[in-house]
Amino acid sequence: MSKTTLTRGNVLAHTICQLTLPATTFSTTTTEVTISCPGVKSTDKIQAQVDAVMTTGVGIGNVYTSADNAIIVRLFNLTGASVTQAAATMLISVKSCEDSPIPANVV
Repeated sequence: MSKTTLTRGNVLAHTICQLTLPATTFSTTTTEVTISCPGVKSTDKIQAQVDAVMTTGVGIGNVYTSADNAIIVRLFNLTGASVTQAAATMLISVKSCEDSPIPANVV
């Protein structure tokens, strides 16, 4: 599909990657885990799904990329104690958009 008159919103490529979230122990309220994902660009839009049970009190707060070939998963800890999230398989949805990054004036 050729570019439209809109300079935002068009997805040029949509890829699904399967990655491993490594076992992570942390006692703070949040921690960030960086995972290698070859081909991901710093301007891509990321979504994630974990194909396993998360440890009670642990969740995914955000998933994003700030550098090529790397995805950052922000985990949060609601327990107030040290927790270990077991290793898990993650499905990552990567969307490469036309004219990325999206302009700041998008409403």
